[in-house]
Amino acid sequence: MKLSGITLASEAVSNGYPVVECVRSLLLACDEVMVNVGDSADGTREAVLGIGSPKVALLEEPWDMDLREKGLVLSQETNRAMRACGGDWILYLQADEIMHEDDAAALRGLLERLARRESVDGVSLKYLHFYGTADYFQDHFLKWYTRAVRVVRNESCIVSVGDALKFRKVSGGRAARVREYRSKLRVYHYGWARRPEVMLKKQKHLDRFWHDDVSLREKYRETREREIYADLGNLGKFEGSHPAVMREWIEANRWDFDPMTGKQPPRWVRLMGIILIHPIRKAVVKFWRGLTKSR
Repeated sequence: MKLSGITLASEAVSNGYPVVECVRSLLLACDEVMVNVGDSADGTREAVLGIGSPKVALLEEPWDMDLREKGLVLSQETNRAMRACGGDWILYLQADEIMHEDDAAALRGLLERLARRESVDGVSLKYLHFYGTADYFQDHFLKWYTRAVRVVRNESCIVSVGDALKFRKVSGGRAARVREYRSKLRVYHYGWARRPEVMLKKQKHLDRFWHDDVSLREKYRETREREIYADLGNLGKFEGSHPAVMREWIEANRWDFDPMTGKQPPRWVRLMGIILIHPIRKAVVKFWRGLTKSR
């Protein structure tokens, strides 16, 4: 069984992505890693090459920024990286996502067991979204996704879609959800665990893949650095162990973050609120869709 890894890393160094750590975590599980760096002039290419692994290959063609609507450029570049892979399975991590070394070892064994199960197209992994610093994570399972398919069979009919958060299986001109195996393996997402000034810069850069320059200037016209971390109220204190490859990055990105957890209701109260509000929200959405269809 051969496992390929892929990640996208456009100007990752200047925007605070732990791209080197991401690639190193992929190397723990994968036989080859394709890094799509696009047209990066900030040292991202050199940082990845500095890892010094013969299993790492770069894709350096410029990305088509005419496909910014709905972030389609990201799925296109993900598919380009997938087509360059020679493995039986493909593990996809974004440049600020890391797999724990314990799970990297377990993943290979899992895929070997699933190899002959034709009813499985992909494997979903559990997510931890760190927020502010790596000491806290988002604990709202409706606003922040708790799992996603990140491992798929290397078949031409399985493609990345939209803004590269999902995969679909295309057959006869129709796209269906991949048939997933729900694993307990984890992805540690550090996309929201930077200093405020770096986080704001990173968000502006990331939004370039959805919006044109005029829209970006208007969106961030009055945004201040400290306002970037406004999604408080459902944070949890992380008590586990971070991936070993992230230790230096985590220490370098510590700052005086106030999670305001002392003002949060107890977790059971917050979860009850989420559970009770969810059916009401679904009912309102269903009613609204029915109303608009009748017009």
